[in-house]
Amino acid sequence: MKRLALVTVMLMFVVSGSGCSAIPFLGPTQTPTPTHTPLPTPTSPPTNTPEPTLTFTPPPPTDTPPPPPTEAPTVPPQPSATLSADQAVLVYYINKNEKGPYGCGEALWYFKTHYPKTGNIPVDVTNALRTILSYHSDTIGILHNPGYASNLAVKNVEFSSGQIKVYLSGEYVKTKDPCDASRLKDQLRFTIKQFPGITSIVIYINGTPIADVLSRK
Repeated sequence: MKRLALVTVMLMFVVSGSGCSAIPFLGPTQTPTPTHTPLPTPTSPPTNTPEPTLTFTPPPPTDTPPPPPTEAPTVPPQPSATLSADQAVLVYYINKNEKGPYGCGEALWYFKTHYPKTGNIPVDVTNALRTILSYHSDTIGILHNPGYASNLAVKNVEFSSGQIKVYLSGEYVKTKDPCDASRLKDQLRFTIKQFPGITSIVIYINGTPIADVLSRK
């Protein structure tokens, strides 16, 4: 009997031990550490640039570039709320606070104007350049307008076989900042370059290449 009781106790111990080993350990649930999602990096031109007002409306598309406005607008162009950057004519200004390959090692940021791209290169270039040249404040929000002191207008634009020739008239006035000459040249050229099919850019001021005019003391 003692032997039978001992076997019974041993069997109970084995069964009981097997049952304990089969129960999984339920530890506290760990909450995954939230990952930091970086904010999107803004592109050039900035979306948080102040939105000024455009005082003239876009002309209908024609084969002949429209003449410059008789009165210069007192404020810079307002970014369009309805046109995307691919649809709108863009105008570029210098960002002195960001490093880049333009001016004196600076970046260019754009504004969307209310002018839609028409596909007519002379018209689109004229609309872009006259928007820049007719604004005579040295700043536009946080950006710099290097040609603010000059009195230039678009006289004519010719486009053929990838080459565009821009004829400006009026007076180029140097500023006290020696970087403004190269800034203006880069600003105008990059604004023109946004339109597809342009492979060569030539700009004249009163019949003289712009580089020669800007280099004069």
